[in-house]
Amino acid sequence: MIPRETIDRIFTTARVEEVVGDFVNLKKRGANYMGLCPFHNEKTPSFTVSPAKGIYKCFGCGRGGNVVNFVMEHEQMDYVNALKYLARKYKIEIVEEERTSEQQEQDNERESLMVVCSYAQKFFSEQIQTETGKAIGLSYLEERGFSPQTIEKFQLGYSPESSKTFLHAALQAGYKLKFLLQAGLVRSSDDETVLAQGEPNPDHCYDRFAGRVMFPVHNVSGRVIAFGGRTLRKDKNVAKYVNSPETPLYHKSNVLYGLHLARKAITAEDICYLVEGYADVISLHQSGIENVVASSGTSLTIEQLRLIRRYTPNLTILYDGDAAGVKASERGFGLALKEGMNVKIVTLPAEDDPDTFARKHSSEELKDYLQTKAVDFIVYKTRAMSEEAAHDPIKKASLIKEIVSTIAVIPERITRSVYVKECSRIMQLEEDILWSEMKLIRQRLSDDHEQRPAVQNTNNTVRPVAQQTNYDVFSSEPQEKEVIRVLIKYGNEEGIFIGESEDGEEPIKVTMKLADFIIQSMREDDFAFDNETCRKIYDDCCTFLDKNFPINEDYFLRHEDSAISQMAMTLATDQYNMSDWSKRSIGIKTEKDQLGGTAEKAVYALKSRKIEVMIRDLQETIKQPLSDEELNIMIERKQRLDTAKRMFKIRLGRVI
Repeated sequence: MIPRETIDRIFTTARVEEVVGDFVNLKKRGANYMGLCPFHNEKTPSFTVSPAKGIYKCFGCGRGGNVVNFVMEHEQMDYVNALKYLARKYKIEIVEEERTSEQQEQDNERESLMVVCSYAQKFFSEQIQTETGKAIGLSYLEERGFSPQTIEKFQLGYSPESSKTFLHAALQAGYKLKFLLQAGLVRSSDDETVLAQGEPNPDHCYDRFAGRVMFPVHNVSGRVIAFGGRTLRKDKNVAKYVNSPETPLYHKSNVLYGLHLARKAITAEDICYLVEGYADVISLHQSGIENVVASSGTSLTIEQLRLIRRYTPNLTILYDGDAAGVKASERGFGLALKEGMNVKIVTLPAEDDPDTFARKHSSEELKDYLQTKAVDFIVYKTRAMSEEAAHDPIKKASLIKEIVSTIAVIPERITRSVYVKECSRIMQLEEDILWSEMKLIRQRLSDDHEQRPAVQNTNNTVRPVAQQTNYDVFSSEPQEKEVIRVLIKYGNEEGIFIGESEDGEEPIKVTMKLADFIIQSMREDDFAFDNETCRKIYDDCCTFLDKNFPINEDYFLRHEDSAISQMAMTLATDQYNMSDWSKRSIGIKTEKDQLGGTAEKAVYALKSRKIEVMIRDLQETIKQPLSDEELNIMIERKQRLDTAKRMFKIRLGRVI
């Protein structure tokens, strides 16, 4: 069996547009790609690939799924072999192993760490609203210019000064000390040997982030996996920032701060801005620049670049004008160029960093500055080094080698050619000299690294479109799918629901999570799902709810059961997008604006259809020979069903 960690890495690394592009000629269409479907004959492209969601969908034949599903379908492979195919393509080593009971327990522990981190985030957010939290933590954030909406958006918080406040609260809430330690939320004065021998001693533990303003770190799907804490003390002996250590959830080289909030904007704008710190990201967001992420103090890694590359090939890095900082980051720039990314630099005034610069300027001024001051990295580097070596032949020779080495890693020949021409002009040097040097460098690169084998399309057959089945007008499948769609898309979000009220009284409004409402409503009337895949997804959601785990759409999109992943993909994909009338000052409410009504409509429509089916079956039974007693029972039951049907019709009319 392939370890869960390896599967996650394959899904994170594999880019659906690249994998599909090996077999289909894709063309950019807005945030997505389109091409002719490889699964059926068509002349007009209806096959769409979404890099942001990591899925493909054909609106002609209905085929769709994630990147693994595509390999399974196109190359006729099973799930495991499809994973191995992608691992080979992206040079990911797979060490197969049997999952022992201990390893399965580790999977459960990983989810437990997620729950502990989620609790910690809520605790810190609540603490910033206490009297002490407002006086210390909230006042600091307000001094930085962060609005209440921004503080809530980034889930910022405060960890009390006492060294055991969080520890005691978490233990009292029922969370195990070993998970608090593993998540890096608390520390122990015991050494590793003592900790490995048994249950940690709470008396020897204390809060890692005591007395700090808290910045939660999220994974791509938006779940909290780590924290950064900033001290408010003036003591120079106290570290300004303390970050979570490496944990089973958090590997800082694989994480970009703010990506869960930025990915849609990155895809829409087709560009990603990279900064260094938490405050930089937050201030830029508040100023209207949402397509921004931070490396959080780490050197830019290949894993972080591939995360960005999933959404855009265009990367612009913001620096405060410190030449040493740019120089130290050149390795990351080289990695980005090697990944085929377009890298630009924006240098800010010497007295500013992205945080202070954003707070000094309006949103329009900031956007204009970023657009007009962005300089291609290679051009920037060439100009800077040319000025430095203008009167030193030895330095100039070294410059040529360094610039050519930078260009040589770019995979596209046309792009390399453009850079050679521009650098030749800047350095006042003939292109042939640069090309000769590049040929030697690329030959060395070729010798040092194994060339990636070309992917052959071994399957040239055209699969027929599945035969259309007759539609049952009494089928509840459309309603079941709508309930599942709302559940996995909005289950974690809150909506306002209208309770029953007496005549003449004001209706009671209740705020609750959509998952709670949907599952409680379904359980109340004991309705079951007829569609097997819907039933499996619903059962998983019930399990998540019972264990107090959030419902994660990515979990279903990446599910190893292809029926589940394809249904999740289909429900997540909209063939037609409503025009953004808000930009034209035309107020049209979307389902996102009225989540309570969206959930009620889905549940009531399903219950109404189920009752219609029950009435139909009852009417068929009444036609059969029955005793007077049996007939009366059936008639009474039909009357109750008719009443219930009218009630749900009324409720549907209320929420539509």
